[in-house]
Amino acid sequence: MTTSHPEDEQRARETLKMLSELKEKTELLSEHVESRKAALEEEIEEKLHEAIQNARDSLERIQENIEPKLEKIIQGRLDVIRQQMDEMKFEAREMVQREIDKKSDALNQKLIGALEGTIREQVGQGMVELRAKLGDAVRDEVQGSLKDIRETTRAGLAKAQQQGWMALGIAVLAGLGVLVLLSTQ
Repeated sequence: MTTSHPEDEQRARETLKMLSELKEKTELLSEHVESRKAALEEEIEEKLHEAIQNARDSLERIQENIEPKLEKIIQGRLDVIRQQMDEMKFEAREMVQREIDKKSDALNQKLIGALEGTIREQVGQGMVELRAKLGDAVRDEVQGSLKDIRETTRAGLAKAQQQGWMALGIAVLAGLGVLVLLSTQ
């Protein structure tokens, strides 16, 4: 049998008490770390959702700003498009690019790069619609002009016929007058 000394027992109790206190502190610290970790994860998730929403809002604002500018440029150039159908697509792209270059900052440039395909598609669709509308407008205008020309020509022809009949009547009267004069002599 081993005999234990009271000092050793006292040290063992103190060590056991210290280990017990350390264990409690470790558990409290672990709970605190887990709690803080959960709070940080939640905060990170909130910030991430906020950043995603801000990016979506920015994309919507950029799209809202670009679409009216494109429409205004296209509408402002209708007369040029009527005269220069072959140059229409090239000029529209140049105008869009200049406007984008003037009014875009670095962030907008990155976002516009991502939207470039959409813009090309919208411009292409706009050009197709414009060509269709322009063709209809030109056809209507030509038909209207032809109708006016026909009406003017008919009115002029009727007037010329009337003047011709009047001239013929005057000539017949003059011929009769000459005959009457000749027969009286």
